[in-house]
Amino acid sequence: MSWRSKAAWLVGRVIAKHRERPIPEIRRALRDAYPWGFRRNYPYKIWLSECHRQLAREEQLRNPERCTEGLPLFEQQIRVKRKELTDE
Repeated sequence: MSWRSKAAWLVGRVIAKHRERPIPEIRRALRDAYPWGFRRNYPYKIWLSECHRQLAREEQLRNPERCTEGLPLFEQQIRVKRKELTDE
């Protein structure tokens, strides 16, 4: 079993257990649930990545109107998008 699959399983269990609570409480529960000792190196980076991924999905399920998927990241992309919309 890889670090990623272990982390995904554990993070999923913690989120499922605390699903009815506010996001800050879920974050606190995830922080307390870290299973691999020192918070450094590759396992910790994977843990943080998996927490971020699954919490983002949970937040999107709770607030679908705040979904930012597909929105431009940089000002230049915004200008290009505006130009495309006005040219049509």
